[in-house]
Amino acid sequence: MPELTYSATGFPSPSPAGLSGTNALTFTWSELVWAAITVGRAGMRDVSKYGLFSAFEVVYRTAMVYANLQETAYSSLTRSPAYNALDPSEKGAISYFLGLTMAKLFAWRCLQVPWLLHLDVYRDRLDVSTEPGKSKPDLVGLDSSGSWVVVESKGRTNDFDQRALDKAKSQSKTVRAISGATPKYRVGLQSYFSDGILRLSVDDPESSDREYSFDLPLTREMLEHDYYQPFRDSLTPDSGARRVSYAGRDYIIRPEPSFDFAFGLDAERSAAPAETAAEGDAINDQFGQEHFTGPDGVLVLLGKSWSSESMKKQPESRRS
Repeated sequence: MPELTYSATGFPSPSPAGLSGTNALTFTWSELVWAAITVGRAGMRDVSKYGLFSAFEVVYRTAMVYANLQETAYSSLTRSPAYNALDPSEKGAISYFLGLTMAKLFAWRCLQVPWLLHLDVYRDRLDVSTEPGKSKPDLVGLDSSGSWVVVESKGRTNDFDQRALDKAKSQSKTVRAISGATPKYRVGLQSYFSDGILRLSVDDPESSDREYSFDLPLTREMLEHDYYQPFRDSLTPDSGARRVSYAGRDYIIRPEPSFDFAFGLDAERSAAPAETAAEGDAINDQFGQEHFTGPDGVLVLLGKSWSSESMKKQPESRRS
């Protein structure tokens, strides 16, 4: 299984284990794909309200993970040859996306945050304007206990950039309150490649009143609606999705055989009709390499080309 080394600083004491010093996260490829397809999902709301394009976005994000990351012999993550062949602007876009993905993975594993959305989702509905010269953070989320968090993510193609992390820390401190509650964490985060190996640096900086720019009147109901709506739009019967009984629960699942994976949503969170669920044997036979059931009810299943053995190969050699 792949492993990610990260350093954490600035978190208040006492904090959960893993929020200080240098640590490592071990995870599966299905968990990483889950992080990639769920982080900031409603940021494509103007496109993803059309079910077909919402599903395309899931496929696109999954393909970016598959094409641009590779597992080393020592289980670290490195850039694939496909990533290295990109021009600088393309690498910048992929690095930003990988930063968001690692932010979601860290937020869940270390902060117990299952729901993380782009703040820009609410740009047109809420007053999220900041003071002149100040930028907004990327992401807002809720942890499992209902506390709010703010995350600003940076991604770098090469080595650690202290100025980028300092900027991330500054952006994370612009939110004073969400629905009247002080965020539990305001996190600045940077993913980068050190000697070709993907690493993460995370800081929860202290704030002073003069650094706050705005309050966000965001509710849990608003966040959950926008988080799940793209999945509900993409998992419709006319899209090829079907209700399946898998691992003791009912899901609405959409297979994507061309990319050797399937994704789904817990049927209780879906707007799909309550039809009789089929057994998941066929799904398991096709995508039975591994699966990850997210704490948010989103399910990811991967086929053989996603095994650790396969992901150590170059992308074009994984399905031979």
